[in-house]
Amino acid sequence: MKKIFIAVISISLLVIGCKTENGTSKSTSVETNNNSETEKTSSVDDGSGDAICLLDKLSVRETPSGKGKWITSMSLGEKVYFTGEKYIDSVSKKDYFKVKLIDGKEGWSRAPFLAVNGKVGVMVKNASVYKRPDLLTKTENEFSPMDIIAVIGNQDDWIQVKGKRTTGKYIEEVWVKSNNISDKSVDIATAKYASIAMTKPTMTERIKALQEIVENSDFSESIFINLINEKIKDYESKNVPVDVQDVKVEE
Repeated sequence: MKKIFIAVISISLLVIGCKTENGTSKSTSVETNNNSETEKTSSVDDGSGDAICLLDKLSVRETPSGKGKWITSMSLGEKVYFTGEKYIDSVSKKDYFKVKLIDGKEGWSRAPFLAVNGKVGVMVKNASVYKRPDLLTKTENEFSPMDIIAVIGNQDDWIQVKGKRTTGKYIEEVWVKSNNISDKSVDIATAKYASIAMTKPTMTERIKALQEIVENSDFSESIFINLINEKIKDYESKNVPVDVQDVKVEE
């Protein structure tokens, strides 16, 4: 009987030792060091994960500072990995995130221009901007077709996005209707190259760059091909060469 009593007590102590404060089971490992016991616990979530670059040619630097050694740059819409490491410059008060690129390069970039845990998308038409997922919060702003953004949340038929509007000055976090966005890689890529083409210094260069996109079979399935063709016609109408016969030559 005494042996049975001791066995029961031992089992009870073992069960109690495997309970957490809320009564649920928990597995722990204990290390003994100089007769002291240290319980190992899982690390706190540091927020690491995939991130979307929201600014074309965003710099990646060796140190979290505007004066840090330049390593490379990222492209608008590019997906990178956020390591979870953050830093606030004590002088400029600017936030930095440490990122890892697909080719293995690592460095620091400005936090406001990254959307952690976001998914890249592109606007397919003019899209009204809302402060919240409610029709009563409509603003006077809107996104334009081919604006590349990051999707950071959703609610019913609403999508929360982070990005810069063509007509805007800053990165914004706002809401739009979900039917305004495409997540197809061909649409995102076409929009990216078209935006570069439309920043060329002369009309002739813009027309040539846009025609190269239209003629590239890799982009033929994009929803933006017709829009680009319309843009080419618009540029051509504005690119009428000066008639030399109408120019008065000073003698």
